Amino acid sequence: MIPVGNPAIGTDFIDRENEIAMILSTLEKDSVLLIAPRRFGKTSIMRRVEKEFADNDEICVFLEVEDVNSPHRFISEIIMALIENEKIEQKTNLISAFEGGFNWFRNNIEEIGISVFKAKLRSNIEKDLKNDWMGESKQIFDIIAELDSNICFIIDEFPIAIEKMVQTDREDFLHWFRKLRQISGKLRFIVGGSVSIDRVVRDAGGVTVINDFKRVRIGGFSREVALDLIENMFEDEGWKYESSFGDKILECIGETNIPYFIAIMLSAIKEEIILKGGEMSVDLIEKIYNYRILGNEGKHYFEHYHQRLRIYYDDLEQKAAKAILRSVCNDDHYPTDLAYGIYKRETGIDNYEQFMDLLADLSNDFYIEHNNENGLNFYSKILKDWWRIYHGGI
Repeated sequence: MIPVGNPAIGTDFIDRENEIAMILSTLEKDSVLLIAPRRFGKTSIMRRVEKEFADNDEICVFLEVEDVNSPHRFISEIIMALIENEKIEQKTNLISAFEGGFNWFRNNIEEIGISVFKAKLRSNIEKDLKNDWMGESKQIFDIIAELDSNICFIIDEFPIAIEKMVQTDREDFLHWFRKLRQISGKLRFIVGGSVSIDRVVRDAGGVTVINDFKRVRIGGFSREVALDLIENMFEDEGWKYESSFGDKILECIGETNIPYFIAIMLSAIKEEIILKGGEMSVDLIEKIYNYRILGNEGKHYFEHYHQRLRIYYDDLEQKAAKAILRSVCNDDHYPTDLAYGIYKRETGIDNYEQFMDLLADLSNDFYIEHNNENGLNFYSKILKDWWRIYHGGI
């Protein structure tokens, strides 16, 4: 069974060949921006790309930067990830170059393999970078640029790190990072996160600071792959499978076939069978959906979609977003002009461009789909049903 919430690795990793091929092809010339909300498989894809590099004996460095809140901390995390990467030591002279160029490294070189001193080294690097991170980083990346090997950096939860930086640091860092990508022919970056990066950079240089990235949007499985996955899970559990069962599960979830939502359904079916037994049927799947998924015991699966509006949107954006989603979950093809009316009422702002920015953020965060012909719709049926039950009161 595919895992609920944790990254899929090894044999759990399913059907992302097209995305992987596009990413690897793009990295030959450009860097990549992965767009997906939490639990859509973004981190699993990142880890698979990391494995592809390892299998080809190439250098790939993975960083999770959700706790980073400053440029000097970001750079120190990159340095530590490089130092701890086995292939760096095997294929380059980077360690020797750092030892010759920086006191913070030379003073800790004998202790570098001991975890307690890694923390000390990280602290010393941050202190050294804090006052002049831009100047120090130039020296660091000049050394990296002289290496014979190409390096791919995979950076997860990048938008959250950017948002945590103070405004002046954020703007300086984003311009510095763009320049680094432009001048470093041997470096490639894959960045991704679970919140819309466009919203984060809008007030810090605008999307021009990230428009050199090739965007790869992570959606759901194809219907064929989703049905195969469901059938294989039934067979693994020793349950009788009929095509109507797979059709019903996907009908409940919605045609986007999101891996996380499929995993939730399959997990709930397994719990029902183990706890209560009974004969598998379309009616049983419908019951599981209505009571185990949309009932109180399944509420936690989707609550983060509601909470993230409070965490990542400002007060007026949050208020308008919730009001718009409340209307959209009770209707199909909700007219854009009516949504604009809600925006003006909730914010007191008559600015269509800002309204469209909010719709773009809600789309990039996979709440809604929007086009002028069909208006606004929830991205996923299962999320729409959940939202209508718990947050859809008019």
